[in-house]
Amino acid sequence: MKAFARLAVLILWTPALLLAQTPINQAAAPQATANQPAQAQAAPSGTQNAVAPAAPADSAQETPKAEAGETPKPRVPGPYPVLSDKAKQRARELYEYFAHGQSGQLYAAFTPAMKKQSPESKIAAISKEVTARLGTPGDTLSENYLPSPAGPVTVYSRTTKYSKSQVPVMVVIGVDEKGELTDFQVQPVPLLPRDEYTDYQDVTKLRLPFEGEWMVWQGGRTLYDNGNAGSDDHRYTTSFILLKDGMVVDNEGKRNSDYYCYGQPVLAPAAGVVVQAGTLAQDHSPGHPTDMMSRGNYVVIAHGNSEYSMIPYMKAGSIKVRLGQRVKQGEILGECGNSGSSLFPHVEYSLQNTKGFPLPKTMPAQFVDYVADGKPVPIGEPLRGQTVANQSKETPVQTAGKP
Repeated sequence: MKAFARLAVLILWTPALLLAQTPINQAAAPQATANQPAQAQAAPSGTQNAVAPAAPADSAQETPKAEAGETPKPRVPGPYPVLSDKAKQRARELYEYFAHGQSGQLYAAFTPAMKKQSPESKIAAISKEVTARLGTPGDTLSENYLPSPAGPVTVYSRTTKYSKSQVPVMVVIGVDEKGELTDFQVQPVPLLPRDEYTDYQDVTKLRLPFEGEWMVWQGGRTLYDNGNAGSDDHRYTTSFILLKDGMVVDNEGKRNSDYYCYGQPVLAPAAGVVVQAGTLAQDHSPGHPTDMMSRGNYVVIAHGNSEYSMIPYMKAGSIKVRLGQRVKQGEILGECGNSGSSLFPHVEYSLQNTKGFPLPKTMPAQFVDYVADGKPVPIGEPLRGQTVANQSKETPVQTAGKP
């Protein structure tokens, strides 16, 4: 599997912005804006901060994973398996090299491809430039770990107060299973102003829209926890991925079926009436969205009190409900897919204030009775990097009901 390796060599100031990033796997990497920070991994929807996974085959059709009679060889992880304690410790160690200006030690950890891209002198210059403009690091505000959707890489994000910066600074570090540094980004993250829904409290009692344990890919109210937060249309949108042994995908991630979440049931987060449903979109290959403004196959459920659940990007042909149908909480709506502007299979959820017209705004989604990183949460908003699951119910609904 090709590692999702990018080197931090390009500095863009706007006016207090440092973004260091150069792709080396030929995958397209749109630049981040001042309102949306760069992510060290592909963002799930078609937002400006999205970086596509490694380019898949030209066709969206699935191809066999192995030749007839051939048994796929199991992947053997290196000494720093994805999301393992050793990988996390290694990522923190590399961060400390950067934070203390030890550019030589940091450069020594680069993959051979990264060293080929840029000399050590350039890394030392970047380190000095960061200190001159941002100052020295102080209190840590947030840190989390995610897997890369394009390779066996642990992505460590740490947001810190810096002495010369009026806004927090996010450092993103990727560590492969050899313990080598595959990705390095530094960027001040603007603080978001309050909006009309900052203090909003949900009326609907929402449950997570899936079965089992999933990881929060984007979630929270800050740009460093949720890349969607920089968009007025998706400010409170939350997205989830399914992992196995710390990995998002099996094989190379070129096919939708390589993703563990693909085809998993998507559940109604609360009872209501289906007021919109899109069923005609086709799934596309990972990294090849058909339309950057499309919801793909989607369902919108009205819960009353001007609260609507919106779940986009579902699998082609999987929608099990129809317009006007009443659904129960936990009822299957469809399956996780990769349609519309989705970059790779995942589950995305938004709580909206309209069904679609006037144009909706997202509101904070406060889920009830779930577990986050092993701890029960009576009501809360999942944060990036958390592993979450619904607490068990006695009689979960498994099939679509009649209107």
